[in-house]
Amino acid sequence: MIIKNGNVFLDGKIKKCDVSFSQTITGIGEFTGEDYIDAEGKFVFPGFVDIHTHGGGGGDFMDAEEDSFDKALRFHAENGTTSLLATSVTAPVEDIEKMLAVTRKYMMKEELNGARVSGAHVEGPYISLKNKGAQHERHLRVPEADSYDFILDSSDIIRTVTVSPELDGAIEMIEKMVKKGIVVSGGHDDGYYEKAKAAIDAGMTHCTHIWCAMSGAKMRNGRRTAGLLETALSEDALTAEVIADNFHISPEMLGLIYKLKGSDKMCLVSDCLRGGGMKEDKRLYKLGSKNDPDAVDFIVSGGVARLPDKSRLAGSVIPLSGMLKNAVYDAKIPLEEAIKTVTSTPADIIHEKTVGRIKCENKADFCIMSKDLEPLMTIINGKTVYEKGRC
Repeated sequence: MIIKNGNVFLDGKIKKCDVSFSQTITGIGEFTGEDYIDAEGKFVFPGFVDIHTHGGGGGDFMDAEEDSFDKALRFHAENGTTSLLATSVTAPVEDIEKMLAVTRKYMMKEELNGARVSGAHVEGPYISLKNKGAQHERHLRVPEADSYDFILDSSDIIRTVTVSPELDGAIEMIEKMVKKGIVVSGGHDDGYYEKAKAAIDAGMTHCTHIWCAMSGAKMRNGRRTAGLLETALSEDALTAEVIADNFHISPEMLGLIYKLKGSDKMCLVSDCLRGGGMKEDKRLYKLGSKNDPDAVDFIVSGGVARLPDKSRLAGSVIPLSGMLKNAVYDAKIPLEEAIKTVTSTPADIIHEKTVGRIKCENKADFCIMSKDLEPLMTIINGKTVYEKGRC
């Protein structure tokens, strides 16, 4: 198969060329053949990589059900995402383990009709009470007092873990996770620079949804000291993820993060909940498993997920394609830089070598978009899983 005449994103630049592929990319240049996709006037991007998403299309990964996984994976594929990390919330350990078991099953799937599951992101329960966000406090845990063996035992599928660096025992936990090959992400914390620096020295390399549920500069012992936010912005050792939905942070704030971190150390994430792609009809959704009586309720209102009393945001309801448009059109980030934040940069953060770039021998994952950055076609492993206008 050939994608012909497209404006293809290659090596950081958009170039007019053809791409040949089967399950993997086999060539880049000019090709002839009867079996081709005409991408004249369209962008051909690597498939998007979302390293922090809870669900979409009515499904949440914490439901630990195939139907919910399928709904979420289909929703994201229809919006150009080809690889993602199924993300948990703070919940009883046994519920997280159920979600991990289904994640493992989906990682082994060869026939894909939605986005590929590349692993899991465990967000909570080792986070602070103050900055727990919309997550339920009943199941918060402290590394020094509460076992995290279930994480170490599932390091074959857990790619990232969010932890608050200031929690008792967090540094030792970080060291153990890093030894297992897990990417440690600081977030949902209530700490300060010294704790964040100790976590960096222990192997923490990433930060969860920067500026959201994150410690900032504050007075401590008579002097103002940096929090994790300022540490993430200033430390080259840290990459940072951003919810670019124009609600969690403004376009101006996104522009500042880009200016300080650059496209190689900043990635966009959807942090999408089960309400992604659903109608705004005032219905109550669950953040986390629909079967968890402690799961926090939220509504979709004005293009974002909020708690029912609208006192705080609960998460996003738009996919990476929407985040990309906001970054380009509202934050004025150059397209060739913005594309990296949804493709190669998130892939690099989780050490995925065969996705996120259009190059020979990589997986044949593509997102073909209109000139207005609307998803038109999604190809995964060389198979078209979505084409606009077709069921």
